[in-house]
Amino acid sequence: MKLSDFNHSSSKTQSAVTEENLQQVYDRYKNSSESELFSALMQEVASQKANGTFDFNRLEGLVNSLEGTMPKENFENIKRILNRLR
Repeated sequence: MKLSDFNHSSSKTQSAVTEENLQQVYDRYKNSSESELFSALMQEVASQKANGTFDFNRLEGLVNSLEGTMPKENFENIKRILNRLR
């Protein structure tokens, strides 16, 4: 399962996302460096932009909903990354 599978699935498929699926994605990326994670993110964004499925406003809304749920420094770092995805 790829990260994009979580983002663009139909409602029926989304309900099939399981703890096992999440564990597979976690296991794929858990030993990655920050630069490797950022590279994977940029590849995914490029792919979504190319096929017309990247929704910056939706992603921005999701990120904004995280405010207050983590240390301010972490939230600001996520916002900086988000702004690089425009």
